[in-house]
Amino acid sequence: MTDVATLEPPPPAGARCANCGAALHGRFCAQCGQAVKPLDPPVRHFAKEFTQELLDVDGRVPRSFRRLLLSPGFLTREHIEGRRVPWLSPLKLYLLTSVAMFAVLAMVGDSGGVRLFATGDPNDHGYFQKYGYSGLEDMRAAADAARIEWTPRVMFVLVPLVAWLVARARRRSNRRYPAHLVFTLHVYAAAFGARAVSAALGAAGPPAFAEGLVGLTGLYFVIYTYAALRRAYGISRGLAVRDTAIITLGAWAALLAGTMTVVTVALFGRYWLRLLGL
Repeated sequence: MTDVATLEPPPPAGARCANCGAALHGRFCAQCGQAVKPLDPPVRHFAKEFTQELLDVDGRVPRSFRRLLLSPGFLTREHIEGRRVPWLSPLKLYLLTSVAMFAVLAMVGDSGGVRLFATGDPNDHGYFQKYGYSGLEDMRAAADAARIEWTPRVMFVLVPLVAWLVARARRRSNRRYPAHLVFTLHVYAAAFGARAVSAALGAAGPPAFAEGLVGLTGLYFVIYTYAALRRAYGISRGLAVRDTAIITLGAWAALLAGTMTVVTVALFGRYWLRLLGL
């Protein structure tokens, strides 16, 4: 892996590390590991360093995303077997794809999520005003706002729970919990990446086309989980089908429960507090 520091000449004899003061014998400090970089860098050096940090120009970003989306389970096995330097970390992949998905959905809109329906007269403004809303549409807008704001946090909190489901399903794999957490992060990252792509493509077509892509993304998640289990854990087709059902159903149920809880508290929290005199 190329580092910006390798583009600079080696330090002069007798030079010391700016971080810990140890004598330098190469482009990295043998004591603390800090790269030797100019303290007052020219624009050229700063631009190269900034570009590498932002885009990871050594090629790990496109290589990691290609493997993530098209080779289920590959990155998990690479991580578990110790081949980690060529790839982005599982957490970084999760965060990047999560940000990409929710950014795309914020730009193009998300037709999914919670839908509210009035059981009585939707024009009965007195009912909605009791909860602090002017009408059904105002309540729907509040529900959508709560879902958009809190769903990323809910999903992040649920990742350890889904990893626990994976650990329970694969308890005979003789792997500790962190290995199952890595698998879960990779699966979620692939799902987020696929959803970001489908949302961007769906924005260019009619609503029916966008809804069809949402369905395909869900199917991709199921198939991806199956293939990832087969590759990462080396299990049979039958066990992979069973574990896929456990993991996908558990993940969707947890997400639904978490989303409904967040939306319900957001919609009626103020009313409940008022009833309690708080």
